[in-house]
Amino acid sequence: MLYTDRSDYSDDMSRVKPIYDAIDAIIVDARLDHNNLDRAAYARHLAIADAIITHRVPVDEPAVAAAPKLRIAVRGGVGYENLDLTALTERGIPGCNVPDYGSEEVAVHALSQLLALRRQLLFYDSSLRTGRWQDWEQARTIHRLSLQTAGIVGFGRIGREFAARARAFFGEVIACDPYIAPEEITARGVRPVSIDELLASADAVTLHVPLSPETTHLIGEPQLRRMKRNAVLVNTSRGPVVDQLALAQALEHEWIEGAACDVWEREPPDPAHPLLRCPNFVASPHVAYYSEEGDRDLRRLAAEEVARVLRGEPPRCRLN
Repeated sequence: MLYTDRSDYSDDMSRVKPIYDAIDAIIVDARLDHNNLDRAAYARHLAIADAIITHRVPVDEPAVAAAPKLRIAVRGGVGYENLDLTALTERGIPGCNVPDYGSEEVAVHALSQLLALRRQLLFYDSSLRTGRWQDWEQARTIHRLSLQTAGIVGFGRIGREFAARARAFFGEVIACDPYIAPEEITARGVRPVSIDELLASADAVTLHVPLSPETTHLIGEPQLRRMKRNAVLVNTSRGPVVDQLALAQALEHEWIEGAACDVWEREPPDPAHPLLRCPNFVASPHVAYYSEEGDRDLRRLAAEEVARVLRGEPPRCRLN
């Protein structure tokens, strides 16, 4: 059993050790750096691996070719863009993810960033820390949330979790997702719309889509210009879903009022990234998924998926 990166998957083995003990698994914790991947070291580990759990290290065609014994590859998380499903399928190897471990956490994080923007918390915090008590009068105009519309792009598990919470704050919640039946969206008290209508009418837009060729730069300059000038945008999905240079331009020129990102086109971002200079921008370092409970669920569910396949059973969350 090979852990490629994210050592915290294997640092606390107490909850998953019984799962691996039951199948006599030997744990190899490679702790590889996905930004500076040592391919030779990776290949040595792959040569003996029956199973892989990876976070950001790619299980690509060269990796699959270097793993003659491989029986399953699990992405320890929801997104799976670093799994080469074509290469895995050609070998008959299941590629799996863990789609249901942190939906609540990501939804709450997105809502928290959105509320910080709508209530001007960054401005107030900065002003007070520098002794400017009355500067609150210089903040952007704040409007009642119950008179505003929240727009959700992507209505999967996280989008639905967000909707359930947003309905308590916003006057209306709308959503677009071409892969979800409109009646399924309506059944959750949310109005289904096209993405064009959503961008034009929402006061707050939150993104909850997977990364794919279809969603890469789903939000770029044309989409940002289509949004309301007093709107805010929150991205907790994947960095490349938003053209972040265009987003920095949108904030600088006030095409929109504010934005927040938990995810970045390159992680970690350059400290000189123009978004980090924008006062109307809320940043976090790809931590929306995190809680102690969610992290334990992730390790357990990934280990259980491996154990199922190595016992000869079908996986729970096969992608290919």
